Amino acid sequence: MIARYVLTSACLNSGTMNLTQSLRVFLQGKDRIALRDEEGEIYDGSVNWRQNRLEGLAPYYAKRRLGVNDKIALHLEEEEIGLEALTPSARPARFRSPESEHSRPQPTEAVPEKTEKRVKVTPYPKEVIFPHKPVASEVPAFSVDLEALGLSRESGSAPWVFRAAMGRRTFHLALAKFGEMEARELLAYRQQGRVQYAAIVASESSKPEALAEIATVRPSGLVQVGLGYASPEALQRLAKLRSAFPVGPLDIERLLREGRIDLENVEGLGREIYSVLRERSHFSAVLTLLADQPPQQVFLLADLMPMARDMNLEADHLQNVLESLSSPPFLLLRRLSPGEFLMRQSVDQALADWAEYAGVMVRRLNGVLLERKP
Repeated sequence: MIARYVLTSACLNSGTMNLTQSLRVFLQGKDRIALRDEEGEIYDGSVNWRQNRLEGLAPYYAKRRLGVNDKIALHLEEEEIGLEALTPSARPARFRSPESEHSRPQPTEAVPEKTEKRVKVTPYPKEVIFPHKPVASEVPAFSVDLEALGLSRESGSAPWVFRAAMGRRTFHLALAKFGEMEARELLAYRQQGRVQYAAIVASESSKPEALAEIATVRPSGLVQVGLGYASPEALQRLAKLRSAFPVGPLDIERLLREGRIDLENVEGLGREIYSVLRERSHFSAVLTLLADQPPQQVFLLADLMPMARDMNLEADHLQNVLESLSSPPFLLLRRLSPGEFLMRQSVDQALADWAEYAGVMVRRLNGVLLERKP
């Protein structure tokens, strides 16, 4: 079995690795485990069940010069764990042996009296040289989707804090990629009142492990005061839904209260949006039916039902749209009695009047906005 682990600054500083769900299952009943790196070197690892971490990895981290967000493949074998650094830059330094230096042929050209000496220095990670200075992290891809949904990012590293401003209502959301930081540390952001919601972001394929990690820190099993789960695929789907319907922070808050922003919940929201868009299509279908009615003519709802059934319109849908067209700002119809209407003007003329009304309102609003500017 092969698992992947993303290193955090806490892991590098302590030489440890948090026990994910796959590690806990593999290490069940063990207090010590052999760790073998790519070159066959064995390290003695100890399982700290109380602090939920695997210790003894500091020599390997130093040997591979690993940094924050570097990935390690864990080959979970019978009696040991194989370590494989997946970051191309994480490789041990190559040293030249004295024999190779002496065996190299000497140049025949004359050496100048003054030569420039160059000293090769192996760079240390910035977090080691300057531990008090935060290391800039790469902005995750899901930040773009959340900003497209109306949230603004307020932090430059994990946890990624987003602010949703909705007039009289505002909430803050703290997110961290799975393995990017301690789950308890992320939960503390919410428990201390710094944010209203906090969630771990993991792909749909890693959802079982992420949910198991969340369950270990959930107080009394309550979703309302614990960590939530979000997948990048679901956030991307929400951003695409916004192109068809105005999805915003309020919809995200509703999913956060349910504890998950995954593809399953987003599909449920998509079905609700489809039903709303279907009502808009009913409105368009009724206008199509009324296009054949001449102005200043009286008709009954029953007169439209044969064609309405051909367009998959039920009687209650047709009745609701006709009532709306009898009210401001449309006033296309006049309701004479239940089920009886007067066609005030043609649909073509009504659409032209509505377009003119919309244009007047746009110009009026632009003027108001200009007056409010300082």
